[in-house]
Amino acid sequence: MIIHLGHGGRPQPQGPTEQNIPSPKKPSDELRFLAPRSLALKRVGGRLQLQGPDDREWRPVSLAHLFPLSEPEAWISVLDKDGNEVGILQTLRGMTDEALRLAREELHRRYVVPQIRRVMACRERFDLVEWKVETDRGPAAFLTRGHDDQVQQPLPNHFSITDIEGNRYDIPDLRALDPASRALLEGHL
Repeated sequence: MIIHLGHGGRPQPQGPTEQNIPSPKKPSDELRFLAPRSLALKRVGGRLQLQGPDDREWRPVSLAHLFPLSEPEAWISVLDKDGNEVGILQTLRGMTDEALRLAREELHRRYVVPQIRRVMACRERFDLVEWKVETDRGPAAFLTRGHDDQVQQPLPNHFSITDIEGNRYDIPDLRALDPASRALLEGHL
């Protein structure tokens, strides 16, 4: 069975949602920490809305992990509709139950990261590496440019591969892969 993936190898989202992972277009000039208990979140249609302690109106926002692998519920950048950083949540702890549920839902929706279970092919073509893998979401094929910046090791035996479109694929434990997959990966890790 082949799963049809959307732009960049991500599963197509259901309903009116954005498909791109947000990242700050312009970080704020000053480091502004947001107090979790002072923020209110709601969803209007497919868009997350924020009201801070000084805001009179709700405004559309996006959430982006600053350290997604090591701190899944901390160090969250809050971005306005233009991609400018509003501030940083050091932690989600302290939010109301509803705001916490919406923040977790938003982050989970934005950061779908397929886990590689098996490598079927990995070959170099010019300055690209073509990957054919089996993931927890089905078969996938993607390209990387070299391996210096595209393959990272955030934790021992945990590897993260970023394709040319910015999509990430995880190998949570290299030792859990079959010997043939590990052999194919050795030249590219």
